[in-house]
Amino acid sequence: MAAKKKINIFIIDDSFNNEENIVKLMRSSGFASHTTRIEDDEDLIEELKKKSPDILLYSIGMELISLQDTVKCIAKNASAPVPVIAVNRPGHELDIVDAMRSGARDLSSYDNPAHLEMVIHREVEAHSSISKLFKLENAIKESEKRCSFLLDSSRDAIAYIHEGMHIYSNQSYIKLFGFGESEELEGMPVLDMVGMDDRDAFKAFLRDNCKEGQYKINKLELNLSNADGTEFKGEMEFSPASIDGEPCIQVVIRTQSDSKELEQQLALLSQTDSVTGLYNRQFFMDSIEDSVSKAQQGKLNAATLLIHLDNFSSIKQIVGVVGADQFLSEISRKFEEAVNNDDVLAHFEGNTFSIVSFKQTAESIQTYAKNISKIIHNYIANINDQSINTTCTIGVSMIDKNAPDTGEILLRAERAVDEASEQGPNSVVIYQPKEGELTQKEIDALVVKDLKEAIRENRFVLYFQPVISLHGDTDERYEVFVRMLDKKGNIVMPLDFLPAADRTGMSLAIDRWILLNTVTTLTKRWKEGKRTLFFVKLSANSLKDTSLMAWLKDQLKKYNVPKSSLIFEVKESVAVTSLKYTAEVAKSLQELNCGFALDDFGTGSNPFELLKHIPADYLKLERSFMNELSSSTENQEAVKAITEKAMELNKLTIAQCVQDATSLSVLWGMGINFIQGNFLQEPSPNLDYDFTSMAG
Repeated sequence: MAAKKKINIFIIDDSFNNEENIVKLMRSSGFASHTTRIEDDEDLIEELKKKSPDILLYSIGMELISLQDTVKCIAKNASAPVPVIAVNRPGHELDIVDAMRSGARDLSSYDNPAHLEMVIHREVEAHSSISKLFKLENAIKESEKRCSFLLDSSRDAIAYIHEGMHIYSNQSYIKLFGFGESEELEGMPVLDMVGMDDRDAFKAFLRDNCKEGQYKINKLELNLSNADGTEFKGEMEFSPASIDGEPCIQVVIRTQSDSKELEQQLALLSQTDSVTGLYNRQFFMDSIEDSVSKAQQGKLNAATLLIHLDNFSSIKQIVGVVGADQFLSEISRKFEEAVNNDDVLAHFEGNTFSIVSFKQTAESIQTYAKNISKIIHNYIANINDQSINTTCTIGVSMIDKNAPDTGEILLRAERAVDEASEQGPNSVVIYQPKEGELTQKEIDALVVKDLKEAIRENRFVLYFQPVISLHGDTDERYEVFVRMLDKKGNIVMPLDFLPAADRTGMSLAIDRWILLNTVTTLTKRWKEGKRTLFFVKLSANSLKDTSLMAWLKDQLKKYNVPKSSLIFEVKESVAVTSLKYTAEVAKSLQELNCGFALDDFGTGSNPFELLKHIPADYLKLERSFMNELSSSTENQEAVKAITEKAMELNKLTIAQCVQDATSLSVLWGMGINFIQGNFLQEPSPNLDYDFTSMAG
């Protein structure tokens, strides 16, 4: 039986009977109605603060609020337009023309319920269509703004040509040809950009190849000419485009220097954060290690700072994932203004930035950190027409001749920033070791002892979470998780032991345990006639383990593991910082007939750049895209863009951390291949999910 459509109705009436009759009327016509009865303007204003109705029924003859005042009150206080229907009742009647002149969409009567029902249906449908149109128009505007922003900020020289004339050119194009402003190029023939000796060839190329948006050949190498007449070699790339609905030609210029720049960019890719353009976590860690080594030799004094943006989760909810990335990019420029020239500034992760600041003492670093805090506090960004600002908390760990190892320096900074967060916004805490305090290395040594005992005593357990097709594929897919049991049999969650395992290298042994038990479980499932596929995470340490692929090859052969039934996952952030190792592992897995997935995909400004180096089969979208997905235009736009590009590249997409049923229909409409999340089923030691429930 089809679920009833929901309708939210405000009724301005002094009679409970009319409200009950409306509920019955709507129920009989297939609506589950929620009514709110209102008697005066104060009630109406108060209810409009809580929600916006689908329709408002005004009973003629109300003494405390007139029809005209009702319409004005809605216009002033409602968050969205609300259709108003005037309703005559015995002894209180109004002419339809007068009702509509007062602002009503129509006039009906409680004595004619059939007509009233039809009017309500019509207006609710019209209101729904208008709301959808409004959302679509906003989405188009956001897409156009985003495209414009991407064009303006692109390093490629891009221009749009209509009937041979420039109608748009980005900053890179203007700079390439030596002009000052885009206005100088508007209306200028594109032929003027071509060297004198190549103009005839250029005209012949356009005549023969660019007919009605069809391109037999879309590239042309020739001499180009800048504003002062100097010529240089370049390549023009042509493709159809449109501006304001008018067809035009997009021209991208690539010069010989572009290839050199590309080589430099690839060299920097492994140490640069794609969202902010700052150094990434790995480069920052290498910088700490180098600084600690020199400090222990008495060659320098420095400090490590971790900086948390305090309300980043709220910012992400307001402007969406794409807007949040833009905010991180913009606030990075403020950090760049605040740090000293020789300092190493990095985007550590998420809402955390990090600095290695040189020539610092305990006294000077306090002033330095407070200045950073003040600059961030005073900065206001304009993201999607929203004014966004934040505060930060800062934790500091000193690097001097008594400095411990790199890991301990970082953990001290993390403890300091946690303490600063407890103190409140704009707080700065410099870590002071306590007498008798264990270093993280000593603490990790105790954890390693526990981990070794757990492996020896087989106290690890596999948990599984279903990965479900949205398009009728009934093969069983599960992601594999690990849990540890303490000596009393209580479950220890991964966050309580995996970070220490990563720091100490124990993640290598744990990964091997997970893989071996996954392989044996998988083989058993296939022998039982169940086509099961497992997604297994690989740690950063395992990526660098040169013996892993040979060991895995032996296990796959020994247990006769079916082809393509194992898919290995690596986080995008790890892949970026370990690009060479990830690419090698992904290619080796292809040769072993195993799949490869990039986890938490889509956080960078150009995440698909990674796919030029890493042959991934699956793209598992970054979990924050699922936050308020059904209502967040920004998140929907980001998911749609990634999905469409993935389809072009023949990659399968997985939406993880799906939160509610509404998100399912949104994701299905966007073409997402698979979904996963606790809403569907939490990780469990049992492989008992009914995959046929989503089929058909």
